[in-house]
Amino acid sequence: MGRRFGVQGVEPVVLQETNNMVVWLAPEPVVAKVAMRADARDDLLLEHAVATELVLAGGEVGAPLPGAGPAVDAESGFLVTLWQRLDGSARVPVPDHDLAASLRRLHGSLARTGVVLPSFRLALDRARAALDDDLFMAALPRPERSFLRQVHDDGIGALDGQRTEERRLHGEPHDGNRMVAAGAIRWIDFESCCVGPVEWDLAFQPGGVAAHFPEVDAQLLQLLRRLNSARVATWCWGQARFPEMRRHGEAHLALLRSGSGGH
Repeated sequence: MGRRFGVQGVEPVVLQETNNMVVWLAPEPVVAKVAMRADARDDLLLEHAVATELVLAGGEVGAPLPGAGPAVDAESGFLVTLWQRLDGSARVPVPDHDLAASLRRLHGSLARTGVVLPSFRLALDRARAALDDDLFMAALPRPERSFLRQVHDDGIGALDGQRTEERRLHGEPHDGNRMVAAGAIRWIDFESCCVGPVEWDLAFQPGGVAAHFPEVDAQLLQLLRRLNSARVATWCWGQARFPEMRRHGEAHLALLRSGSGGH
């Protein structure tokens, strides 16, 4: 696939294989994202379109490889997108005020893009539908499945009574979807970009970040933190064959059992 766009002599290094397969085309500074599931294709297309516009808008983001649009690999039939590799670490601690400022700038850049985005509630709807798939959720005991369904349903019921101010959002700006490269925060993974209240993006952040957004509705933020934990727990238990995903699923389930959720 890389050879079509001038990437030669690579030795692929798998970086991730949960939602999509992410491969570094070593030693070139190029990363390939591969939609291994049919339902992931649209998400990768959305991500590439948003990131392309964000680069033009001056966004502080990981950029698609210039001149390389989404393409179907002839051998596998999988959709592939190519990205410039950022030399950094997704887990570098960032002070809350710097993280808040960067997230505000990202929202500003997103506001200058024009790709049609879904509602943030689509992510919640997808997770709730997955919970009803007993085969997908087989690793999670039935009582816990029932508990998660109730958390989802109670949260959505409460959300239905909320009036929110919507903006264009990253959709999943957790610490695994940002990197620090050349001393600056760069946001990546725009598959979940959406339209919704700022509290949805802040539900992924430490409490100290939300303190830098004085317009935030604290009650809505807490509701969305809990719903997000239920959503994350759902997908992690659905992929519990990966030890890291099981650990995350257990952690979010424990948070929900304790009456909290999120950060």
